[in-house]
Amino acid sequence: MFEKEEFHNREKQHQVNKKCDGDPLSAIFSGLIVILVGVLFLLVTQDYLRWGDWWAYLLAGIGIIFVIEVIVRQTRPQYRCPIAGKLIGGLVLIAVGAGHIYGLRHWWPLVIIVVGFVIMFIGFKKLRGT
Repeated sequence: MFEKEEFHNREKQHQVNKKCDGDPLSAIFSGLIVILVGVLFLLVTQDYLRWGDWWAYLLAGIGIIFVIEVIVRQTRPQYRCPIAGKLIGGLVLIAVGAGHIYGLRHWWPLVIIVVGFVIMFIGFKKLRGT
């Protein structure tokens, strides 16, 4: 009986992952990341950013894009996919990038901000009833 239930769970997860492969949101958010890279290179070549700092903005920007994707996927049932990894990864990227941008002694309030986002996310999930 346990093997049958395990097979059913694996099959269900496979269907969810298959549904998420190649959906339009993936293309949209991938395009946003490419645009972010282009904008950052433009800002560097125009001397608004230094070459030594552009990567921190890239990490923070990708993190923000990941978090926005998580929010969109949670509000659109037809595009729901597993999002925990993207949420955690996005928040970590934001923290690392912002920590470099603002300096290590100034970044500790970002931890409070991240905790606030996690609390909001849990609240939205409870509001939705899932």
